[in-house]
Amino acid sequence: MNDKAWHGARKAVSKAAAFVSALGLMTVASCSDWTVPESMGIDSQGLGQQYPELYARYLENLKEYKEGPHKLSVGWFDNSASVPSGQADRLTALPDSMDAVVLMYPDMVEAWELDEMASVRSTKGTKVLYHIDYASAPGTSETGESADGAAEMTPDEAAVEISAWMDKILPMCEENGFDGISVWYDPLELSHLEDAAREYETARQNAFETALSGWIAANPDKMLILESNYPYLVSDKSIVENADLLAVHTEEAESIYDVESEVRNLEMDGVPSDRFLVMADAGSSSVPGSGYINDADGQSVDAISEIAWLVAEPHEGLELAGLGICSIRNSYFNADLIYAQVRRAISIMNPISNR
Repeated sequence: MNDKAWHGARKAVSKAAAFVSALGLMTVASCSDWTVPESMGIDSQGLGQQYPELYARYLENLKEYKEGPHKLSVGWFDNSASVPSGQADRLTALPDSMDAVVLMYPDMVEAWELDEMASVRSTKGTKVLYHIDYASAPGTSETGESADGAAEMTPDEAAVEISAWMDKILPMCEENGFDGISVWYDPLELSHLEDAAREYETARQNAFETALSGWIAANPDKMLILESNYPYLVSDKSIVENADLLAVHTEEAESIYDVESEVRNLEMDGVPSDRFLVMADAGSSSVPGSGYINDADGQSVDAISEIAWLVAEPHEGLELAGLGICSIRNSYFNADLIYAQVRRAISIMNPISNR
């Protein structure tokens, strides 16, 4: 199918998806299986109280769907609320078909969140990970660049600081029952640095990678998402090889062409091409224009849906694993349907089928 035909077909499928979803829900009481993935904002737990046997079957099918081949959906979630002010703060309100959610602040997890983590994992098969950002590590300036080692600390001292920081943050995975970690690591190009800065940054990166590779070896059953637009700069290649997903930060791209170009730039030796998670921004009411992107026709459209279409399309020599959604909590609010953008994206990537 050529690009023009695909562009037209996807619009038709998008319109049909809502109708098929509604039909599936209307007939759910008489069907032996529920439709997965869900694209309507139903209260599945509420229906479960009315139809416990159907709900049990639904959850069974939901887990089978997640275990089978499909395009993944992963959301990065702001969990800074100490108490839930509404459903937008709750993990249990996320769309059932979400494969995983990444908590941005692992040191702020409350007891009620631990309960919800256990709930979405056991009932829906949703994995819960937490975020680690190299740019937030000790010895990093406010701009995210490596601080000047000569002015701050020696390379050896910097390495000790990084190791101590990792020794504090990595054990949270086991302590709080997380399913894995998502690590944002864009190493600096060492050859571009002056001698003193290069020695300092080399010490920091080596300490960081040593701690991370040690965690990988000790936790073979845990999930690892490597968030990096420069995975080829990671010195320890085993980190890239062992990453379950490679998240490409394209959420600030202006057009869908820019998004695809960013991913295509990573097609090189040593970078697996079958596990790219392409990132979209859910947007924020306080940031005008956020959450939108220019499509192939130059029209400003919903970024989550547009990038979902990119993930769904076939690409020569490239297999996009799924969609990552930054600030997913912001997509909760909708007058007609909670998490409407996310549900639509899941249906775009994984057209609805009765299971």
